[in-house]
Amino acid sequence: MSDKIFSNLNDEQAEAVRFIEKPLLILAGAGSGKTRVITNKIAYLIKEHGYSPLNILGVTFTNKAANEMKERVTGITGIDPFLFNISTFHSLGLKILREAGVKSGYGTDWAIGDDKDQKKIVGSIIKEKFSYFTSDMVDDTVKKINRAKMNLFYPNNRDMLFRKGFTEDEAEIFSQYWEHQKKNKRWDFEDLISLPVLILSGDKKAREMYRSRFKYVLVDEFQDTNPNQYELIRLIASSHGAITVVGDDDQAVYSWRGANIRFMTDFKEDFKGARTMKMERNYRSTREILDFANTLIRRNKFRQVKEMWTDRVSGNPVTLMLVSSKESEAEQVADMIEHYSREDPSMFPLAILYRINSQSFPFESVFQKRGIDYRIVKGLRFFDRKEIKDSVSLLRLALNLEDDVSFLRVIDFLPLGIGPKSLEQIRVRSNEKGLSLMNSLKKYFPDKFNSKPFFEKICKVSSGNKNRGISDLLQMLLDDSGYTGYLKDRREEDRLLNIDELLDFIKKWEVESDEKKDIHELLDRLSLESGRGKDSNSEKVLLLTMHNSKGLEYPTIVVAGVNNTYMPFFMRKEKMEIEEERRLMYVASTRAINRLVISTGGVRESEFLLETGLNNVNVAYSFGELLRSISGMAPDKPHSESHSEMMVEHPVFGMGAVLKKTDETKYLVDFKEKGEKLIDTSIVKLKFLK
Repeated sequence: MSDKIFSNLNDEQAEAVRFIEKPLLILAGAGSGKTRVITNKIAYLIKEHGYSPLNILGVTFTNKAANEMKERVTGITGIDPFLFNISTFHSLGLKILREAGVKSGYGTDWAIGDDKDQKKIVGSIIKEKFSYFTSDMVDDTVKKINRAKMNLFYPNNRDMLFRKGFTEDEAEIFSQYWEHQKKNKRWDFEDLISLPVLILSGDKKAREMYRSRFKYVLVDEFQDTNPNQYELIRLIASSHGAITVVGDDDQAVYSWRGANIRFMTDFKEDFKGARTMKMERNYRSTREILDFANTLIRRNKFRQVKEMWTDRVSGNPVTLMLVSSKESEAEQVADMIEHYSREDPSMFPLAILYRINSQSFPFESVFQKRGIDYRIVKGLRFFDRKEIKDSVSLLRLALNLEDDVSFLRVIDFLPLGIGPKSLEQIRVRSNEKGLSLMNSLKKYFPDKFNSKPFFEKICKVSSGNKNRGISDLLQMLLDDSGYTGYLKDRREEDRLLNIDELLDFIKKWEVESDEKKDIHELLDRLSLESGRGKDSNSEKVLLLTMHNSKGLEYPTIVVAGVNNTYMPFFMRKEKMEIEEERRLMYVASTRAINRLVISTGGVRESEFLLETGLNNVNVAYSFGELLRSISGMAPDKPHSESHSEMMVEHPVFGMGAVLKKTDETKYLVDFKEKGEKLIDTSIVKLKFLK
């Protein structure tokens, strides 16, 4: 049996499996086989140390991962997978509530509501008594409730809720929601962690029962734990210290979910005598990809030092694709996909990773035009996103007051004072008189209509402004309705950037169309765009955010939009935020198995790229050079006498192409943003990129 446990482990992994004397923190780098260590350690505890499967607790974050771990352990031990206590945090919490929750009033008749149930209940409470709340405000309230529970705050502690940013109405909604939960005996997902923590904290007998049952504890993806999850594990395992946690602080990218990298250091404080081991051998990526990733992450100060390595034979260099715009980026990637679809199918599946969802739109547009099948992983297509549908419905209503579908959407996402009761009255009168909802509101409910100036504004737009640019018209509607300001107040930069992409789309349509632009033609095009390609199940070309790529791997990765706007994301300026952005770039890079292409998507490349020095990175300025680099050949060198292919970066003017050298220190440079300028390098230093 020992051979079966250790035959597929390297020395680092084997040492981690064998070590059970003290608490153990394993720093497992990307692609280092951490799941194998957890599963083989469970088998080792059972077969070599006589542990019962019932006395070992394994915890991870997804049902898929938990089931995979069970199957692996069963494959080694032959033990029925149903005997293993390997589960998600939520499943563990549910087990505790079922077994130890009766004393606290949580009987067997309690059930679990999902996220949709939670939103529906909170929404119904709001509609009943707080009709001024928009759909976004409902979402905000749900998020606040979940964050409060994550930190063990319930409605009985209102002062703390106020300190955590709740308004009086939000606190009252939380209170009514909790009363509804108790009356209907329904837990939400956050309760499944927070309530077990409260039970074990206050019930010594229950706490000792689980400490006695779970004689050894193993936790996967430890860097992603939030305060409740960490506390649950601490309550169960801190007394006996028989625990192994596996994580990678270099891949801690979920602070917005409540995860906190400090638990990687708190572990050694809470579990005295804990040992730290490192797993640095990577089984996924080529040496060149790891060299790039190591150079990148080395700049972070708040990390436990690791250096990933592999014994794979050398692969192709990392390629930096310098492009002037997001549109050029999408076109070149499409060219690359079409070329390698014919010439080298081993490049696929190919995944395009980006920082935020709005960056998918140029790729979607180009791929749809060229007939390239693609799939968005764990996300929505551009025209399916809420803010795009909101914006289009606003435009449609302003241009057609008979559009009841758009009217219903507009009064849902804008605070226009029309709640369920008022809407029902408007519906009845509309049906009686054969009028649209908007015209019924205007004619028969003047007080409601006149209470919000925006209604009058929309009616004026409908009767006039026919010669106004459509993009300008939409921008005016977004601003005057308060929607833009509302998203800015909420710091919803991703959604604002999506709207910017929509406005750019409309502006391009205006330029492409003749002088007699037909608004209906644009609306038809928007409808067609929103309905295209929805059934694609392509596994060949995938689009996903960097966050959603975590835990995945693909033969070829294109990391798009790596410029000083998106990476690091321009809204993140604090030191710890910049470090998390760099970790996110590290995660994206280490998804690549064989080929990694970094694309700038703009003229100002990311500081993350500049600080690497671009050592051992092939820089491609054209599609031909991109193909040569991906194929493992160095791009052509520029002709020194003409300098026509030399690229430089100026500290103020940005990136440009050298047109000619006029004397020993002076260069005529065509800057992408500022045009031609004569630069004296004895006064201002230029960074020569090639």
